[in-house]
Amino acid sequence: MEIVIPLIIGLSLIWLIGRGVPWNAKLMTILVTLAIVILIVALDRGGYWPEAWRR
Repeated sequence: MEIVIPLIIGLSLIWLIGRGVPWNAKLMTILVTLAIVILIVALDRGGYWPEAWRR
């Protein structure tokens, strides 16, 4: 299960690049993805992440 998320992210980035998406749309996609990852990590480290979702 741990390999699924990075695989999906990598395939979606390859798909975006292959479609000829403008560079600013790629940049926004990467920034939004990083912001979501940082938010999840911050919630987990701060103790606000639901205990049921932890492994």
